[in-house]
Amino acid sequence: MKRLAALGACLLILFSPLPAWPGEALGGQVIRVTDGDTVTVATDDGKVEQVRYIGIDCPETHHPRRRVEELGREASRYNESLVLGKRVLLEFDQQRRDRYGRTLAYLWLTGEGGAVMANELLVAEGYALPYAFPPNLRYTGLFREAFNRARSSGKGLWGRARGRLFTPAQVWAELPSVAGRFITVNFKVRDVTSSKTRVCLRSDKGNASLVVYESDTGQFDRLEKYAGSTLTIMGKVTPGFNGPEILLVDPVQILSIR
Repeated sequence: MKRLAALGACLLILFSPLPAWPGEALGGQVIRVTDGDTVTVATDDGKVEQVRYIGIDCPETHHPRRRVEELGREASRYNESLVLGKRVLLEFDQQRRDRYGRTLAYLWLTGEGGAVMANELLVAEGYALPYAFPPNLRYTGLFREAFNRARSSGKGLWGRARGRLFTPAQVWAELPSVAGRFITVNFKVRDVTSSKTRVCLRSDKGNASLVVYESDTGQFDRLEKYAGSTLTIMGKVTPGFNGPEILLVDPVQILSIR
């Protein structure tokens, strides 16, 4: 019965009414999948574009300074199963290209009478985090809803993180084994410091930090208010210059505040 219900939900998504695209859109065919959130598309205007999915962030597989991150290969394979060789529609938001020259788009798979967005499916299946990056915020709410569904059902990254509850001191002690992995942390914030590029929420014990980059601070309330509070957060551990860091890219990663 559960499988039938899941199949029905998928069919409902796949054959829902085709949206009226609020932004400019361009058709094409996916000819290569680089990783979970980057593909190459031969577009209908005769160009070949490297396309970065807007609004999400998958685990790394090709980062020059990091090893392959947890579920990075799985996210890439899932993306490949969704889009490789398929006709797609690229929907653009306000900013058309990133600093690397990649085309930024919401990638839709269209069928008779319906459409499904690859960006949203990757989040809903637990292979990606929402990653709101102004000014391209059209579907931020949609991605956060997909995140909450994945988290509540324990899919993908969140199934892994659910069974890994750490303190900041434990993250520090076990950094070699937890780097690149998704975990849950009960994090008491000692203080909040800011620089030109980011805000750091430092723990009261150990050298772990929660990091919000300047480009993402607009997604959060005033971060200084968390000083003295204990946050339960889900996120990916990254080695930093002064100790382990957990990147906060969206408020949905904060599960509780006390």
